[in-house]
Amino acid sequence: MRLAVVIALWLSQCLYAFAQTVQPQGALAQMPVKELVVFKDGHAYVLHEGDMPTDERGRVVLDYLPTPILGTFWAYSASSQVKLQAVVAGQRRVDLKHTALSLREMLEANVGARVVITEIAGTKHTGTILSVPFRSPEELEATSPPNTGDKLPQKGNILLLKTEEGTRAMNLDRVLDVVFLGECATLGTEWEFRNLLTLHLNWGNRQPQRTARVGMMYVQKGVRWIPQYRLVLDGKGNVRLYLQASLINELTDFSNATVNLVVGVPSFAYQSTPDPISLQQTFAQLSPYFRSDAGRMLSNAIMTQAPAPAGGFAEATPPPAPQDVGPEVFGAGTSEDLFVFTVKGVSLRKGERMTLPVSDYTLKYQDVYTLYVPPLVSVGTVVTSEPRTGEVQSALSAPKVTHKVRLVNTTEHPFTTAPVLLFSGDTVLAQDTMLYTPQKGTVDIPIGTAVNIPVKQTDRETRREAKAITVSGVDYTLVEMEGTLTLTNYSDKAVSLEVVRLVMGEVLSTSPQAEVSRLTMQGPPITFPDRRGYVSGDLNPLSQVMWKLALQPGKSADLKCAWRSYIR
Repeated sequence: MRLAVVIALWLSQCLYAFAQTVQPQGALAQMPVKELVVFKDGHAYVLHEGDMPTDERGRVVLDYLPTPILGTFWAYSASSQVKLQAVVAGQRRVDLKHTALSLREMLEANVGARVVITEIAGTKHTGTILSVPFRSPEELEATSPPNTGDKLPQKGNILLLKTEEGTRAMNLDRVLDVVFLGECATLGTEWEFRNLLTLHLNWGNRQPQRTARVGMMYVQKGVRWIPQYRLVLDGKGNVRLYLQASLINELTDFSNATVNLVVGVPSFAYQSTPDPISLQQTFAQLSPYFRSDAGRMLSNAIMTQAPAPAGGFAEATPPPAPQDVGPEVFGAGTSEDLFVFTVKGVSLRKGERMTLPVSDYTLKYQDVYTLYVPPLVSVGTVVTSEPRTGEVQSALSAPKVTHKVRLVNTTEHPFTTAPVLLFSGDTVLAQDTMLYTPQKGTVDIPIGTAVNIPVKQTDRETRREAKAITVSGVDYTLVEMEGTLTLTNYSDKAVSLEVVRLVMGEVLSTSPQAEVSRLTMQGPPITFPDRRGYVSGDLNPLSQVMWKLALQPGKSADLKCAWRSYIR
């Protein structure tokens, strides 16, 4: 029995000594972020670079694994005398110092200390902590099947306490209280698995240094910027346009970094596939700000980046240490089809948001009043118990004149798709969307409905001819229509009006003279979604009629248009 106790004591001491010789698995650190290129859709090109500590083999070991898009991860050595041989990502066991938070951890951290231990039953034992035995990773790996990977220590539930009577093996679950008779340590060693990124460096014939300047770059979703405009009108034809950026960071901490805010979005063909270096099969879950369908109007994709037309009628409706003084806007530059605002000295932790001014401009503006009248579409008869419901619905659906502010982009920067808040002096007028506008382009920003310029629409059929034409054995009826738009200016100033009316068919005449254009492409007859049975294509092109006029105070204008269409 005495021999067994001696062997057990010797084995526990050996295991303890062996555990104490386990060295850390490298210099764990996060490489600082030097620069970011941030796109409005949430993707960011991230550049890390810095002097990083090396381990005993001259390698740089990082405990930060990005989750880049497939094919966008690149690492490098910033020193001409040190060559990067390979980058390895994998799960490795590391031993780290932790503050003891339990009796077990306190006992493990104070092997060799004199203590008085009280058990649950009230029995006290005085002695020296010999060890808290465990099976080491090396022992487990030696007894495990080959290629089963690293192991974490297997901890037992026994405390070995050397007393005057001998070595006492105590059940840790029965320990109620511990009194240290001298100094006690509060830091212990714990083992855990971590995903590590190891940069293998070739130092040539040189002795590996304690640090190496290395870097890595990749594209990952997790940082986005949302542009915002503020438009201040002075009522005299001048406007002050301010641009600010809301920066959302859900990727990684960065301090004093250069951030490039990009107008436009490049194409990432593999944006849904993570690179194998990340050890991830799927991308990390981000907040709704990074959903592909969130803020689609602000994404600067191909459709929303289409320049706004001069008259605003290409579409029926627009698409919806030292004292820290903050980051400094350094300048702006162009890069192929993208435009970049550069901001220096930006510091933002993961999970934080930031709003910062980017630029401001002084421009000229023009008040314009526009009216858009869609093609006639029969909506059928509304059955209701309220006799005035039809009148109310008719009034709500009637065309209305919209007051807009027209800007010509005379700045050196394009306007990007973004929310815009309009002010007249200090008074808020409205909020709408600024459309992408290139240099020298024109954009219209709606303020609201011009209630002082009512519109009356009158349409009537002037002629009908049955079986006027036969196409592929189908007879079509010819219908000739005449429509009148009456606009009255009840405001106290003259207004500049632009009126667009769309009709299904061929325009016969306009009064006063208007600009007429066809909007549909040539092609075979196609059924148009209208209960009247209109068809589009060669028979009924979609025609646009545009009037431009000045309307004096108290005056009215009648805008007439005649056209013909074929119906089934």
